[in-house]
Amino acid sequence: MTKKSTADMSDLPTIAKEILAAARAEPGQVPSSLRLFLDRAGTGTDEVAALLAAVHESQILGARLRRRTAELEALFSTARELVRLQDVNDVLRRLVQRAHDLMGTDVTYLSEVEVGTQDLIVRHSVGTVTPEFRDLLVPAGYGLASRVVQTREPVWVSRYETMQLARRDSRIDAAVVAEGLVSFLGVPLAVGDEVLGALFACNRFPHESSPDEVLLLSAFADHAAAVLHSVRVLASAETATLRAEEAYQELEKHLSATELAGAVHEELTSAVISGGTVVDIVETLARSLDTRVWAIDENGRALHLSEEADLPSRTALDSALAQSRSSGHVASVHSDDRGWFVVAILGADRVLGAIVAEEQEGLPDDIARRTLERAAHVAALVSFKQEAVSAIRAERRARWLLMTLDGRDPSPDGGDPLVPSPKLLTGCAVVSIGGSRGTEASAIAERAVGDTGFVALHRDDRIIVAWTIPDVLDSTERLRRVLADNLREPQVTAVACVRDVAPNELPEIVDRASRDLSFLPALGVTGTTVSSDAFAPYHVLSPSDPETVGRFIDGLLGNVIAWDNHRDARLFETLLAYFEEGENRSVVAASLHIHKNTVQQRLERIQALLNGELSDPEFRFRLQAAVRLEHLRRTLRAGTTAASNAETVPARHRSRRPITQE
Repeated sequence: MTKKSTADMSDLPTIAKEILAAARAEPGQVPSSLRLFLDRAGTGTDEVAALLAAVHESQILGARLRRRTAELEALFSTARELVRLQDVNDVLRRLVQRAHDLMGTDVTYLSEVEVGTQDLIVRHSVGTVTPEFRDLLVPAGYGLASRVVQTREPVWVSRYETMQLARRDSRIDAAVVAEGLVSFLGVPLAVGDEVLGALFACNRFPHESSPDEVLLLSAFADHAAAVLHSVRVLASAETATLRAEEAYQELEKHLSATELAGAVHEELTSAVISGGTVVDIVETLARSLDTRVWAIDENGRALHLSEEADLPSRTALDSALAQSRSSGHVASVHSDDRGWFVVAILGADRVLGAIVAEEQEGLPDDIARRTLERAAHVAALVSFKQEAVSAIRAERRARWLLMTLDGRDPSPDGGDPLVPSPKLLTGCAVVSIGGSRGTEASAIAERAVGDTGFVALHRDDRIIVAWTIPDVLDSTERLRRVLADNLREPQVTAVACVRDVAPNELPEIVDRASRDLSFLPALGVTGTTVSSDAFAPYHVLSPSDPETVGRFIDGLLGNVIAWDNHRDARLFETLLAYFEEGENRSVVAASLHIHKNTVQQRLERIQALLNGELSDPEFRFRLQAAVRLEHLRRTLRAGTTAASNAETVPARHRSRRPITQE
């Protein structure tokens, strides 16, 4: 071997190292030491060129492998973060940052499709310098982002200003110009058939995107799509979980309501079976709902007051009652930060009443409403039952009263268990209602009187009541007011006769009260309750024709009354005092607070106006009777009775309170 060859062989390891170092360098970089060794080795020109070409190819391949390794590392890092998926915004921000670093572009940003509007809004960006671009909203159907979403394909342009691929928008163009962007590469964020947004890599200079750049950006876009999709899936799962929890809570409430309603229904059923009333139903509701509950009648009055009724105003109550009647459901009333539930108790053709419950904090409305509505149905059934029994009982009690008034034995077979025959009655009442509504008035009176007396519709549409309680006068006045209110007839008039009698004596006092009632119209007295005892001195004078009384008074005192009406001379007052004070002029003057001569002058005027002489005993008797009757008429018209007068009221009734006119 020649010396040259020996030298060449000894340099081979060094040459190999130089060639390997050159192959690992960046493309286009050839160390000068490699050329020196090649020259010393006497390598031919063609061989050197071939070797350098191989080195360059190795450099390109090595750079590609290194780039690919970095890309894979970035993608693996993103995948690891995607698996953890703790902070979605942080994952997306890092993903955009890695894509920006590997793409080597000036700006990288991610736009997300808004659900519902399909607009795209920039969520994360790297390299931007203007807030207009960082917060850019791309309307649906405009710009490159919408193009990417619609075509589901990558889109790139080297010069945005000449772009014709998508519809332009002035706001988008202004943001692009402000940011100084020229070239764009955009890829879709797609999962299945859904496109969630777009990922863009942009430069501030013209640039043609390569297939490798498209693939790399698409890989990041796939990861971003997976992140967004996972977020939406998790959100849907969370929403579904919340809905399931809400549904479970609703189910629990429904089961609780069902259990409560079932328990209440059992108690209500038990109350009905055991003969309970609407008041019993109300007490059951109050215990079950743990709130205050009232039952009211069709007139808005509480049926049972274990404590003071704390009800809404009558106007609000009437409005709620009408609403509940039309809907068949519970109506609400609110006033002064308080609330009530109102549900109507409906009969076949009218409102029987209502149940009113105070709203209770912590009690679900639906439970309270359903329970009250069910209770109202039960209350209606109870009311029907009670009305049926009451109707039979009222008919039999009325028959007993009518037979008693006719003088017949009402219980020839030992009596009626529904109508125990009383041994003693405390008095009677005769009520004139006017018109032809006797049947309706009789039903109202029967409900108002109840067990405190017997009610019947008698001749001339008059209501007859045989009382079994002590306060006859007051009870009669209450009954008269109930009839006047319900019939809307203020002229309802009543006469009460207070006397303890056996049933066989009842016709006598009823006849007396009836004659007294006929006597009142002649006196101009209506719309009040009068004691029959006020007429005691005149019963023997009362003719069959009540109008005779008026004619009798006018025939004797007509001129005197007319004189007083025109001149206010107080002649009748003086004449009344004259008779009441035993015809003593001095006492009359003192009682009237006038001079004795004035009394004399008035008596002379009275004598001149009368059609008779005061000295005539017969005429004076008739005149005194007329004065007494006129005084009674004036007293009754003024709203008081003469029951306290010692001459007209028996001693045992003097302490009774007189009835005043309405």
